Amino acid sequence: MKKAFLFLSLVALAGLFSCKKEAAENKIKTDSLTFITDSSKVNKKSTELDPDPNDTIPASQYGINSSSLKTASLVRLTLKNIFKEDLEKNWINETSRKFIFFEYDLNDDGKKEILVGLTGSYFYGSGGCTQYILDNQGNVISKFTVANNPVVIDTHKSNGWKDLIIYSGGKNRLVKFNGKKYPSNPSMQPELKMIPGDGLPRALNFINEPYPWFLF
Repeated sequence: MKKAFLFLSLVALAGLFSCKKEAAENKIKTDSLTFITDSSKVNKKSTELDPDPNDTIPASQYGINSSSLKTASLVRLTLKNIFKEDLEKNWINETSRKFIFFEYDLNDDGKKEILVGLTGSYFYGSGGCTQYILDNQGNVISKFTVANNPVVIDTHKSNGWKDLIIYSGGKNRLVKFNGKKYPSNPSMQPELKMIPGDGLPRALNFINEPYPWFLF
């Protein structure tokens, strides 16, 4: 009888130890799973907030006028519509589908226009790149060819719109609004004899400022 009681006691203790061990292992697994899940949420959240998760620049360092995801979506839609046929024919490679933008109120009406810079072999030639100016609804106001970055925004206005200083054809050019749009070829505009002031806004200045790149 004593031997039987001792045997049953040992079995019970072994079972209790096994349950505690299993519970501890399950707790470790649960804690690990919780950590992984939480980390995934954090990573997903930070990715969604970061306009360009492909670079090493923190989202907080991007300028407010060049990083709005809402504006990026608007520009993307416009570019897809403009280049719909060439995109369908795969004539525009991935590098050429990257763009940057800068929002600025060029005519002081309280609504920001969108200056868009493109890159890649499809848009870039020996004289410069293609650029666009869109209104806040994504409609094209002006298109520039052979234009280089940055685009300097002057304080002086022509026909109610701020003059632009664009480097084109090896010189700074003064580009003025003609009442309907800005001239498309900056290289044909008058040369600016002076260097633009440092205090003037410089749009699409991705070489000297952190800009997120978007894809259309």
